[in-house]
Amino acid sequence: MIDQFPTPEITFLGEQDGPAARRLKDALATMLLQDITVDKAYLARVLYDGKTSGVILALKTRDEVDSEKLVAQAGKSFASIFNANAHLDIIFLSDAQNAEIIKVCPSFYDRKA
Repeated sequence: MIDQFPTPEITFLGEQDGPAARRLKDALATMLLQDITVDKAYLARVLYDGKTSGVILALKTRDEVDSEKLVAQAGKSFASIFNANAHLDIIFLSDAQNAEIIKVCPSFYDRKA
């Protein structure tokens, strides 16, 4: 199920890493190879509105993207590794957000690399 909500203020803290995160990144990278609209992807630790921490999948895409399809596919990859009742927040980065995230988090997927 895809829930959309207004994006709170996000502070990027750094990369989410570890064995499970690496398995997720590998699965997502394989999925993203099939979607030409995604240029970069990050799995990042964040702070929402300066108080609530979380982990997000951040995607830098081209203008025309089927976001619902992409979110559903990423959700399936996430559910195959983690509890199906857990969720992963996914955001589509603006140019300004992309400029901020690259300061603290390497991309795990880069179409141009």
